[in-house]
Amino acid sequence: MKKILLNLLTFSIVIAIIVILFLALGTQEGARYVYKGNKAHQAVEIKPKEYQCSECNMNVEKLEYAAQIITENGDTYFFDDIGCVVLWLKSHKVPIVKILTQTLDTHKWIEAEKAWYSRIAPSPMGYGFAAVESHKTDLIPYNEMKTLMLQGKNLHDPFVKKKLLGE
Repeated sequence: MKKILLNLLTFSIVIAIIVILFLALGTQEGARYVYKGNKAHQAVEIKPKEYQCSECNMNVEKLEYAAQIITENGDTYFFDDIGCVVLWLKSHKVPIVKILTQTLDTHKWIEAEKAWYSRIAPSPMGYGFAAVESHKTDLIPYNEMKTLMLQGKNLHDPFVKKKLLGE
């Protein structure tokens, strides 16, 4: 009987410690995925770790790879990688006004459809796509990037990675 009570007590203490840790690590606001009220439909200036990616839940840290989707009602969704935007759009049907992305070359927010994309960038999710404003050799347009992402032809595919990076 003592052994059972001792095991129960130990189990209860472990559960209590886990609960306390979760409560201590949480924030009062919780996860932040959406900025509401962007009626001007302009890029929302953010700081690293201020928002989380609406697709993969990672913190948006490397702003040079960040992207935003702005909806008709002024909701702005944030993404840590343009590949996450493509995946999110596949499963969410919302009236979109703009898709914006940061650029590596000018560090400006521009419309994703007007950007050119590298296929070998060290993007946060490892897809390899990164936006630039000025067209250069070996860059692809948005629609091609989107198609390749939906087909899984990004750096997660070992054959694509070997072809592009020689690894």
